[in-house]
Amino acid sequence: MYDDEGGALPPLPSGGGLRSRLGYHFEGLIPLILIILIGVVAAGWLGIIDLPFITPGGPVNMLVIGTPSSGTIAILEEDKDLVQYSQRSASSLRASPNETLAQYNIVMLDQSNQSDKTLPRQVGEALRNYVKKGGKLIVVGNSGIYRKDSPGIIGWKANLGDVVPVECVRDKDGIPSCTKQISVTGELWRVDFDHPIMEGIEVIPADPKMSKISFKTFEVAAVGNEIAFIQNVRKADYYTGVVEKRLLLGKCVYFNYDPALTRGVFEKTIEYLR
Repeated sequence: MYDDEGGALPPLPSGGGLRSRLGYHFEGLIPLILIILIGVVAAGWLGIIDLPFITPGGPVNMLVIGTPSSGTIAILEEDKDLVQYSQRSASSLRASPNETLAQYNIVMLDQSNQSDKTLPRQVGEALRNYVKKGGKLIVVGNSGIYRKDSPGIIGWKANLGDVVPVECVRDKDGIPSCTKQISVTGELWRVDFDHPIMEGIEVIPADPKMSKISFKTFEVAAVGNEIAFIQNVRKADYYTGVVEKRLLLGKCVYFNYDPALTRGVFEKTIEYLR
């Protein structure tokens, strides 16, 4: 007899011996196993972990916001096995930005080939939410540093919150550094030796006999993981090159120059974020 108010647990089923006992315990584990499997599959689809046959394959679906350089567009056109892209202006996304961004695996904000570097408030907020919910964002140069209809606001933090891995700082004259483009002749050097984006790449150009790269860059402050830096070969100057910020789910990679200048790094970035 057992006390109705508690006491010892009822005996395990006696019929069937060991097989019944194992089945009794396994049934209790089924909900936990299902939760773990669902979590693993979701992580694979979000790109948090790489799972064969679960992580999506084929070309990645990318939205380009702005007007990149002709070199960047040429790479995207040629790499159709890697990426399929659509191009929109920031203003055209104002009506339903959250719904539009949700359709893409990667979003690239690249206004480097246009004078307008503004973002509507709704688009900036949507990009921030997109990354925090697991989206992958690429930001190029000083794209998106101004808020539409609010010329007094400058910098990514005001528009995109804390998702961009660099900050616009004031120089010695009090001018925001992200508004002053600098011409640099130099090389791109790897900083993070374990990062997939720079795998097998120590410096570009690798051959010292090759011509150096003409960068158009900005003196911004890295607040994320610096992957590569630009070295000025004419002076002892160094500039942020490629920086990443990982959030709980999403990621943002920042290029402080035209990605087309280092095609291999750009392609590896897309592969890394897919």
